[in-house]
Formats: sequence, C-alpha cells, structure tokens
Amino acid sequence: MNDASRRSAWSRMIVILCVLIVLQVNAPHVSAADHWDTALEHINLVHDDVAALKVVVLSETQHIKDQRTKNNDALKWVNAKIKVIDLKWINSMQIEVDQTLRKHSPLLEQFTALSKQATAAKQNKDKKLADLLDLKRNKILTSVLAARTDIKSKKEALSAARRQRASKVKLVKDVLAPVQKFKKQITEENKTVAAARHIYSASEKRYKTSVKQGNAVTAAEDITLMYDQMQIIHTSQQKVYDWEKQISQVIMMAESKIPK
Repeated sequence: MNDASRRSAWSRMIVILCVLIVLQVNAPHVSAADHWDTALEHINLVHDDVAALKVVVLSETQHIKDQRTKNNDALKWVNAKIKVIDLKWINSMQIEVDQTLRKHSPLLEQFTALSKQATAAKQNKDKKLADLLDLKRNKILTSVLAARTDIKSKKEALSAARRQRASKVKLVKDVLAPVQKFKKQITEENKTVAAARHIYSASEKRYKTSVKQGNAVTAAEDITLMYDQMQIIHTSQQKVYDWEKQISQVIMMAESKIPK
C-alpha cells in the first residue's frame, strides 16, 4: 500500500471512528431516526472500501498461491540436485574399492589361512610344519603388504571424496536453512488470516441479516467489523507474500551453490 493509500485509509478510519462514536452516544436530543440516517451514511462510506479491499485480497491470495507453487517446484528441484551432488564420482570410487577388494581377496585369504595354520603348528610344537608354513606365508608377504596398501589407498580416497561431498551438500543446505524459518512465520501468519476470515464471515452474515431487517445501526457495526477484518487479512497477506518472495531469493542463492 503506497503513502497516498495509507493516508486515504487513515482518513476513512477517522471518519468511521467518528461515526461509530455518534452511533454509541445515547443523548436525549438524538432521535432513533438520526441514528438510522447516520448509520446509513456510514454504510455508504464503508461499503465501497470493503468491496475494494476484497478485490485486493483476492488478487493477493492468487499471487501468494502462484509464488508458493514456484517456490515449491524450485525447492523440489534443488533438493533433488543436492541428493546427486558428486554421486556418480562417489559411486565410481566405491566400485573401484569393491573391485580392489575382490582382486586382492584370494591372496589375503591365503595369507590369513597360512598365518593361522603356522600359529596352530607352533602351539602343537610341530616346528617342521611351522617352518614350512612360515616359508609359504613369508613368500607372499610383500605382495600382501602391497595389496593392503592398495586397499587402504582406495578406501582413504573414497572417504575423502565422501567428506568433500558432505561439505558441498552442507554448503547448499546451510543457504537453504532460512526457508524453514520463513515457512514457520507464514504458518503463524496464516492463523491470523484464518481467524480474521472467520470473524469476517460471521460479521457478513449478521450484516446481511441486518439489511433484511432494515436495521442500519447494527448493519453499520457489522460492516465496520468486516472492514477491520479485511484490513487484517490484507496486512497479513502482504507479509506472507513478502516472505514467499524471500524464500524465492534464498532458493536462487542455493541453486548458485550447486556444483555444475
């Protein structure tokens, strides 16, 4: 709402306030007819404002809905991208580790078996068998050490890659963190909107009943309450839309942090 609109709204509110004060005064010199005429003037003044605000609120509601849909789609896309950050690289390294383990598995199993057999022979004091087993085991020891080094190297590279990926993922998620804060604020503000809509609906029903009954005084009170609630909805929806736009900006920042 611009400054001119705000000044106009305040002017109207002052007039409405004055009219309501008049309506509440029960001075002996003010007749029921005067009350009725004053109320009618008040309704004539406020009715157009309520109608205009309803149009504004409907437009705001649609803009919020459109922006939220865009945000949800964009957030879904970003979250999908987060899941696959460096995933192909990690998977290829995992495959390499698995292949290396399979490659060296027979040799390592053979070495382990010889070690256990040599230990058992020594426990049984069979020195000859123990020496033969030690010879076989020590013959492949260099190859075993090389295999272990190869496996260790591949696993360390995989762990480093995972840490690097986790760091990249954290960077994007940290940028996205404010989204949840804005969503909570929106949820709370929507409660205010819902409460105002409920009061507005009840006031509108009473207003229509008063019109049917020809009771301008109560109709004036109800249409004033309708206007007040519509103002509350309007103010709240401006906040909500602003938060939705901020969510959009946060998501765009997060997108820029996703590795190409």
